[in-house]
Amino acid sequence: MSCYRFVVTSFALALAACGAPITTTDAGPTRSDGGFFADFTPPPTAAVNNSLLVTITGETSATEGNPFPPASSGAPYFLDGWELSYQHVLVTIGTVSVSDNPDLNPNDQAVTGALVAQADGPWAVDLAQPGPLDAKEQNGKAFALARIVKQNQKSGAPAFDVSAKYAFGYSLVTAAEGALNVNLDADAQRAYRAMAQSGASVLLQGTATWKGDLGTPACRATSTTYDFGRFPKAVKFSLAFKAPVNFKNCANPELSPIGSRGVQTSTNAQTSAQLTFHLDHPFWESLAEDAPLRFDVIAARKSVATGPGAASAEVTVDDLGLDLYAPKDAQNAAIPWRTCGPAQAGERTAGTVSLDPVNVPVNPAGGATGLKDLVDYMTWNLSTFGHLNNDGLCFPDRQYPSPR
Repeated sequence: MSCYRFVVTSFALALAACGAPITTTDAGPTRSDGGFFADFTPPPTAAVNNSLLVTITGETSATEGNPFPPASSGAPYFLDGWELSYQHVLVTIGTVSVSDNPDLNPNDQAVTGALVAQADGPWAVDLAQPGPLDAKEQNGKAFALARIVKQNQKSGAPAFDVSAKYAFGYSLVTAAEGALNVNLDADAQRAYRAMAQSGASVLLQGTATWKGDLGTPACRATSTTYDFGRFPKAVKFSLAFKAPVNFKNCANPELSPIGSRGVQTSTNAQTSAQLTFHLDHPFWESLAEDAPLRFDVIAARKSVATGPGAASAEVTVDDLGLDLYAPKDAQNAAIPWRTCGPAQAGERTAGTVSLDPVNVPVNPAGGATGLKDLVDYMTWNLSTFGHLNNDGLCFPDRQYPSPR
């Protein structure tokens, strides 16, 4: 959705613009106006009973990529033989919110009770850099963003009620000046400034390398005449997406029964609420949860007419304005399905690549009318990549023009 422009407003940014220092609620970090970024101080590591420690991770996919062949059974990998590694995965978290009554409406996850606590960023984070904390289930590394020790949005700021569950949510916002720099190095800072200028909320930057010939059995394709050798051997991608979204009332796999909504504190321990981002989403071949991953449709944009493909090529979202149902390579030829490595249940034996929007409308006008092209499709998938505590699904309240 590269044609859209977004304006992000928040009370915190308004204060920063006026030159006032801001203290992140219950978290310790302070903001000053000395430069493009604000200084960040992580919350103290000592546990605080009856509190919420908010952490963030992109799991091992962000820090170690997606090897091919896969490093372990069940690990996400690209069926068409590409291995991905990330240089930067840049996101900005705006606020973290805690509200009463996550089960207020069993049929509508977006509905909760009143806001009772909040931690304010915005925090700029590079998920491709490993943090100092172990992520949940030892799946990668994490950073601590904030600690919420009381119901700071209620009169008198009482302690959390350990007998109650609270709705938990957070916002993914557009990159902007004044964000707290959690872990961005000099190169990531340059990329983040460019994100802010373009109005992007997520940047995926890395390299996809063709490794399909290392799989067993050999790669199979639905056409024996199509020459995949015309693709580049490595694709450097820099994909900036305009997908601000509020992840509301997240489900929590750590509650009983599994998948219950919300978080619950404890008298004798702290509760960790981990913002978890799944980087496989934008590469799904379908808008169905855990669909197979594909990269051929992106690499095909840099194919050559004859002979071997380039050793390396570069791709941005500007290259991906493709028809979802019939994406083509750079020579306007349909792309066969290709499967590398282990045989798959229902493996395709005929046809050409066609991405499946499932029940999301498709419309060449784009915006709220439907998905316009591959960029819209990947953006939609990306708008669902925020979770709680690994796999807890959140309601994605999209803050950009899109079909609902």
